[in-house]
Amino acid sequence: MRILVVGGVAAGAGAATKARRTDENAEVVIFEKGPYVSFANCGLPYYVGGSIPDRDDLILVSPELFKERFNIDVRLGCEVVSVDAENKTIHVNTPVGQSDEKYDKLILAMGGEPIKPPIPGIGLDGVYNVFTVPDAEQIVKMLSAGAKSAVVVGGGFIGIETAEGLAQRGIKTTLVEAQDQLLNNFDPEFSLPVEEELKHIGVKIVLGGAVKEIIAGENGRVAAVKVGRKKIKTDMVIMAVGVKPRLTLAKSAGVEIGKAGGIVVDAGMRTNIADIYAAGDIVESVHLVSHKKVRIPLAGSANKQGRIAGCNAAGGNMLFKGVLGTAIIKAGGLACGRTGLNEKECAAQGLDYDTTYLYTNSSATYYPGADSMIIKVVYEKITGRLLGAQVMGRKGVDKRIDVYSTALYGGMSVFDLENLDLAYAPPFASAKDPVIMSGMVASNAVRGVCKTVSPTKAPELAKQPDTVLLDVRTRGEYEAGALDGAVNLPVDELRDRLGELDKSKKYLIYCGVGYRAYLACRILMQKGFDVYNVSGGYWTSVMDLSE
Repeated sequence: MRILVVGGVAAGAGAATKARRTDENAEVVIFEKGPYVSFANCGLPYYVGGSIPDRDDLILVSPELFKERFNIDVRLGCEVVSVDAENKTIHVNTPVGQSDEKYDKLILAMGGEPIKPPIPGIGLDGVYNVFTVPDAEQIVKMLSAGAKSAVVVGGGFIGIETAEGLAQRGIKTTLVEAQDQLLNNFDPEFSLPVEEELKHIGVKIVLGGAVKEIIAGENGRVAAVKVGRKKIKTDMVIMAVGVKPRLTLAKSAGVEIGKAGGIVVDAGMRTNIADIYAAGDIVESVHLVSHKKVRIPLAGSANKQGRIAGCNAAGGNMLFKGVLGTAIIKAGGLACGRTGLNEKECAAQGLDYDTTYLYTNSSATYYPGADSMIIKVVYEKITGRLLGAQVMGRKGVDKRIDVYSTALYGGMSVFDLENLDLAYAPPFASAKDPVIMSGMVASNAVRGVCKTVSPTKAPELAKQPDTVLLDVRTRGEYEAGALDGAVNLPVDELRDRLGELDKSKKYLIYCGVGYRAYLACRILMQKGFDVYNVSGGYWTSVMDLSE
């Protein structure tokens, strides 16, 4: 059995080693175009930023270790340029010429490549990506040579992580994003806290402005970037506008490409061509919530897919069920996590959904070190089926987003969330963990115990002539800051002042985080009023996660 793997890193290296563990007698060869077969590409922004000081820490497994431990032949600097599926042969450009290699099984794991938009000047010296180890080395070399400023183009994960790292190194950094929000895979309201956090550590943010031109100086290197009509002087430009799958080789083999823009594979990572498998950023996967084909290039999925492709190519039988798009990012002191579908995606798919917000603490409020956290849960309106979650805060975000991800994988509903049995001690959580609390709030809404309205929709709804925005916090809290147009009636005075309210009106009720508003809603609902709890309260409405 001769198993050839095209591409290394997460999917390719994982496929090769799993093939070896499945069949000790197979010949396994990895063809890698670049100089490294296995490196931590997700760690590159942190090497640029200095959090990972030694480049060698990014190199996970060397070709020598592949040979010694796994008996896998790694061929670096070798680009596979075509596949002859009929004769089961690949054509390879090597450092010393060309060769044709026969295979019994072929695994495609070419991954992606940085998107290079057609911007004048994008090929200038001083324009970089953060995609490979040599890319990161070039940037660090520029910093060591005295670069003082940088423009990072792209407000996604890599762009934010790189901008954060540069700012922490004292580099004058501007982050430019063509859309009106950062982190486009989150709902828009999660952008503002990230913007404020990045500004706090010294990053200048430019939203809604596409880069029109990269301008050269007298030395022919990058000198400025034109965004709209404005020029931003800079010593370097780092492009982080996304990646696209490398599909040329797959197309040459007649492999099917799907509507989501990736290689079509079955659950065993088999393509439509016999004995050809594919894994990683180049493939489409089934989304476990929407059940639609998607292409979500993340390291976790690539590793699992590579493992399955390698096992099956070597004669095993494993299946890949699908993806949830679970991801997390650090932006300054904030952590932002997501899983499943966000509200934008639910709306685009025409799902009958609702949302619940929770402004809470990472641990017991009375225990020193508790910090604020904002949770948004999206669920099916009638059934309560969990559709997705987003969490932002300074502590405990990773724990909660992983619980939501596990719940989604298990097909749970918000009713299941309120009954979870999660670990509790004051340093780690409240007795009612934030995940459990979000389930309680959402379950109450589905049951009709308390109707809710999103804090993103409440201000517009409050403008309607038959609607009153009611603040049930204390007078002191109200005077310190309130939502526009809100009327103050503290919850502790509510029963004695019911006569001041008009039953012909609709009341949108909020407090600090939602609990007192819930109490007010229960009182008023039982007195015949039409009331809605503004989910998450005042602090979620202003999305305040400042230290």
